Amino acid sequence: MFRSGGYEMNDELEDATFAFGRTAEEVKRHPKARMPTGLVNLLRRSNLMEDALETGFHLEISSRPKSQENWFKFEQVLAVEPKSHCPMGTSMRGIFSVFDGFDTFELGTFPWSESMPSQLWVRASLLDDNTLAWVLSQDKILSGEMNQQMNLHDFSELEIPNPEPIEYMRLPPPPESPYNFFDDE
Repeated sequence: MFRSGGYEMNDELEDATFAFGRTAEEVKRHPKARMPTGLVNLLRRSNLMEDALETGFHLEISSRPKSQENWFKFEQVLAVEPKSHCPMGTSMRGIFSVFDGFDTFELGTFPWSESMPSQLWVRASLLDDNTLAWVLSQDKILSGEMNQQMNLHDFSELEIPNPEPIEYMRLPPPPESPYNFFDDE
């Protein structure tokens, strides 16, 4: 996940926008989004808030129990399967909550996986040098158009529409097999 310029109201982690994806190509394709509270909490517990605001962070998700340091357990609290089926595939959605708290994130399965795990272990770490060099070489990933701190709408009625709010990101499930960020899809 890469910090991507703008923010909704304050220059705080809860309002920051991020580019994200499993691979370099996904990062370029996915829309920039805000982080859900489950990931903000994870970064706080991992003492990575400043680094995340500066450049971003690496996120690992596993459906296998992890006992090493800085892995945090999340449990599924809700799962939904759509009533109608899309010809391209069906995407289950799940809401996961940190085991010892209330902060959550949403996970979607399609096109990465056909199943939804009931528990996840998640870890955040610093970006490695190769990934950091790659994102710095990309012009539009670290920059953002969004910066809504205060505008004229806050002080008077203008006939200009407000910008659309930035959505929260939906994460992919844990990989079914290992992969590398720079692998082609």
